[in-house]
Amino acid sequence: MYKSIPGLMLVMLAACAGPGAEEKARKNYHEGEGPVTPATPAGTLRVNIEGREKDTSKVTFFWTVDSLKYEKSFNDLPLMQNLADTSLYKVLWDAPNSVWIGFIKPNRDTRYYHGKQDGNSLRILWVPSPPERIYNYIEKDMGLGDAIRNFEKVTRYAKSIQSGQIIAEFVVDLRNATPEKVGVYMEFGGVRREVELPTPAGTKPYIMAVAEDHCVVGLEMEDGETEDIYEVKVMNGRIGYKQIKTVK
Repeated sequence: MYKSIPGLMLVMLAACAGPGAEEKARKNYHEGEGPVTPATPAGTLRVNIEGREKDTSKVTFFWTVDSLKYEKSFNDLPLMQNLADTSLYKVLWDAPNSVWIGFIKPNRDTRYYHGKQDGNSLRILWVPSPPERIYNYIEKDMGLGDAIRNFEKVTRYAKSIQSGQIIAEFVVDLRNATPEKVGVYMEFGGVRREVELPTPAGTKPYIMAVAEDHCVVGLEMEDGETEDIYEVKVMNGRIGYKQIKTVK
């Protein structure tokens, strides 16, 4: 069941596996069939991003193969803020005339596009779900999302921010811990709320700020794997939270 502090429209975020799960996936991938071997591209691809500071950005691909020229724009791409291009997206040529581009979104999920040459035709399309071998190679081998996964984990986050017309301290704090659970306290603009986060044996709760107005709260396992459980965000002067995964 999703819960919220009144007045904020919340967006579900995808859970993100930590280093333990990543290493396991990497090994399983390389031990399986159909490994990816990066190819030498037959042409050139340039990526241009406009409106990085906005909720959705415009990304334009300029692709050239010999005398063929192709340009395609997508106007609705939400992108993680404050990342260099080398961390924000990765480009994989799995064949000389086939290219995959993966981007990091603000919710730490990814968005993929695929470019392919068909005779004298070039085209790039959004792909809701890339093949597992492609996804694994870009995320595990090329490190898409590593900059996000390596954000500092803390037990308290507090920062004065402006959202809408309100300037106040945005606080997310882990408090009132017992061996079985910890309280997740959140506050902004006079609105306060606390929810419980179960802490099974061997887990360590954390807060990770992915933007000044956006935190994720989760559990780190004994093997280093991480699971995001809550996301807490301030939007238009109001604070809200959403449970994105159930603790088992």
